[in-house]
Amino acid sequence: MANLSNIHLPNPFTPMAFLPPDQAYQKTITEYVIVGGLSVLIWDILTHLHSDYKLLARYKISLPTIIYLLSRWSTLLYVTATSIFQTAPVNDCVALSKVTCAMYHVTVSSTALLFFLRVRAIYNRNTYITAGFFFLWVAVLGGSLTSVLSLSGVHIGTTKYCAFSNFKSYRGAANITLAVFDTCVFVAITWRLSNNQLSILKCNNPASKRRFDLFGKYYPAFSKGLLHDGQKYYMVAMLANLLVLVLEFIPGVPTPYRSVFLSPAIGLTNILACRVFWHTKFGRKIEDVRAVSTILFQNNNNPPLFVHARTERDDSDLTTSSVTESKLHNSSDTETEAPLDNSSFLEKVGHILGEKIFVNSVV
Repeated sequence: MANLSNIHLPNPFTPMAFLPPDQAYQKTITEYVIVGGLSVLIWDILTHLHSDYKLLARYKISLPTIIYLLSRWSTLLYVTATSIFQTAPVNDCVALSKVTCAMYHVTVSSTALLFFLRVRAIYNRNTYITAGFFFLWVAVLGGSLTSVLSLSGVHIGTTKYCAFSNFKSYRGAANITLAVFDTCVFVAITWRLSNNQLSILKCNNPASKRRFDLFGKYYPAFSKGLLHDGQKYYMVAMLANLLVLVLEFIPGVPTPYRSVFLSPAIGLTNILACRVFWHTKFGRKIEDVRAVSTILFQNNNNPPLFVHARTERDDSDLTTSSVTESKLHNSSDTETEAPLDNSSFLEKVGHILGEKIFVNSVV
């Protein structure tokens, strides 16, 4: 960045006057994108205040709820601090840059923890899956810490406007770990849901020759819709963070553009994670019916399959698995059991959706 502090300028209070024309243009575009991302996040928070009120007023507060609230509001603070840093006059740019980086660490870690709890639950607390994704979450936790050490703030010329400076070579560690984590979450969720849909099809038609299909290309429209509905949130989050990672390491990308989508991507990922949380908590999503972790659908020669159903959900659902195979065949279980007739399976699923009776699983 050119140092023009001692040169007489027509308007020394305009930060763009201290920058070369190309850098001034790039910084302006970056400001527009960041403020736009903040607007989207604020709009989403305001339109879902009723969900937060319902969450706090009608449900007990436990660890998943605390994590959700921490993720939600730390994201707002981070995106707001980033917007202020980029657009408003500030007395101490160094202090604000550290606050911004610290909030980035909190929001990335807490949002990733929501996804970790989701994967842990949908895989029925499988030891290996839980250990693997916990390791990935710790990597995200450590990677996001590097942002506090790898960036600093500086005033632009003699103005009070700020810009990031002193970029360290390891600043990309946070983007790498987050992109890897989101990709693994998407693959893990897709694998589980696709296998579940395949099991449903084979249950309904034991003679079916269908095989595993990652995106359900050859599934019937009903099954394909269920699968895609469960994939969309994770795919968008994964693509957003992959875009940030690509811009960070592509040679020739101007410095202001390297992080132009970082703040909007963090906000978007949080919006998607919170939507998954609400849908799980309030039972809005049909994925509750299909995301059964360890159900093995039987053919017609085997004993009837039982699905545990209930009409109420509490906060413990977010960290509790769905139906275990042992419970499926335990006649002494105290929960309600409803036998599934393979010949009319889809009809019964439709009945479950209409009556809002949810499989005891976590989405």
